[in-house]
Amino acid sequence: MECCVIGSLNEAKIRGARRALSLLGISDLRPVEVATANPQPVGLDEIIDGAVTRALKAREKYPKCYGLGVEAGIIIVGDYYFSGQIAVFTNGEKYSIGTSMFFPLPKSIGEKIIGKGVELKVLMIKETGIEDIASSIGAIGHYTQGFITRTDLSYQAVLSAIIPWLNPEEYKNTLQPLSKLLTGKPL
Repeated sequence: MECCVIGSLNEAKIRGARRALSLLGISDLRPVEVATANPQPVGLDEIIDGAVTRALKAREKYPKCYGLGVEAGIIIVGDYYFSGQIAVFTNGEKYSIGTSMFFPLPKSIGEKIIGKGVELKVLMIKETGIEDIASSIGAIGHYTQGFITRTDLSYQAVLSAIIPWLNPEEYKNTLQPLSKLLTGKPL
């Protein structure tokens, strides 16, 4: 396969995915709009579910391409709120999962997301005044003063997910059958 379809129209995710997929020699990246059930995933299960949905629904539109889903979300560890991304990559038979770094959010932001159900994107628009923050620098870009951006997180997640495809012999027992995703138990 020389093409990949990504279940997102978000420019930051597309830029990061394009950069990572170039390592597999894939330059034909086809973004498609995919709706997910949860606009603000919280916890690994919800983030993975979003990435799986994006990968599989995108691949329905281009079944001869690899499918890619990248989902951002929040995880809670103790008193810390972290934001990051998970990517799911599939060839239609097998799949792999990867993550970006998860970075700490200010406690006040995390509490608004969890306690009031507000999306991180909405909070970041209010805090920064940047209307397209989710498709440009992201929360990470704001908190690192542009040193790390949302594109970087997408790159990390996709790169992490395609590692088994870069070394197929060493990972032949790691790539999971797609049927595992279809049963709703990806891990």
